[in-house]
Amino acid sequence: MVDEAKYPTSYESVMFADVSRSTEIYETVGDMVAFEAIAQCIAVMKSCAEALEGRIVKTIGDEVMAVFPSAGYAMQAAIDMQMAVSELPVLVGQPMSLRIGFHHGPVLPDERGDVFGDTVNLAARLTELASPGQVVTSKDAVECLPARLRQMARYLYPIQVRGKRQPTELFEAIWQQGADLTVMGNDLTRLPCASLLTLRYGEAGMDMSETSSLVTIGRGANMSIVVRDCRASRVHASIECRGGKYVLRDCSSNGTRITIDGGHELILRRDEVTLWGHGWISFGPSDGEGAERVEFSCTRLPRPPG
Repeated sequence: MVDEAKYPTSYESVMFADVSRSTEIYETVGDMVAFEAIAQCIAVMKSCAEALEGRIVKTIGDEVMAVFPSAGYAMQAAIDMQMAVSELPVLVGQPMSLRIGFHHGPVLPDERGDVFGDTVNLAARLTELASPGQVVTSKDAVECLPARLRQMARYLYPIQVRGKRQPTELFEAIWQQGADLTVMGNDLTRLPCASLLTLRYGEAGMDMSETSSLVTIGRGANMSIVVRDCRASRVHASIECRGGKYVLRDCSSNGTRITIDGGHELILRRDEVTLWGHGWISFGPSDGEGAERVEFSCTRLPRPPG
């Protein structure tokens, strides 16, 4: 047990960064080449973190965990990491890239220098949600950024985190040259509004509103949307409306893949996420030939006058 008097809680930014496609790289180019390439990425990550007062907590395989005294230092280090790694030699036909997530909040240290708490857990979750080459962070962290870096944050979507009543609003750091930087606006103060969710599977379709009952998806004959894909569970997923937002929850054995127009993609495993925009719900970890998909489209309805 940690002695809180001896190791008091402090506010820091916790970051996890891991090398994208590492398994594919090992399988394709062999152990020695892959090991050297990933070691080079890790060296870059450590160097960028330490240059901005980051402390390396630990390295596990192809992942680095670091803590920073401020969200600004963490975000700048994440951007520097992505830019530096993208300039390394190409492997398996693609540039090297990282998946990075960071969150700012209270952390509890132990006598070995490790840190624990909800902030650490959420930072790790954000890294899981990041796509290759993406930096994902939270509204809490964005609110702590200096103005220059805040303008480089683009709103993504809310997720429901276990143990928290309110959704966690996610943002990404825009670091690529030429990317659209008109990103913030009023996203930090956005309010829930009425919306309509349209679901289509083959020739069938249905609409959900704030008054709709729970929609279920799976192979079971009693599901709201019955799918034929053999990778789908009998009760695979459900969608419910919470405060004008449509929350999809995975209940399956193989997981649920969510693909959003614009390149955002994530896999849910006994977890949930708020749907937004237009995209596809598919079953299992990958879309093989003949895979079934449910199309969804979330449309905001006009606010009433006044």
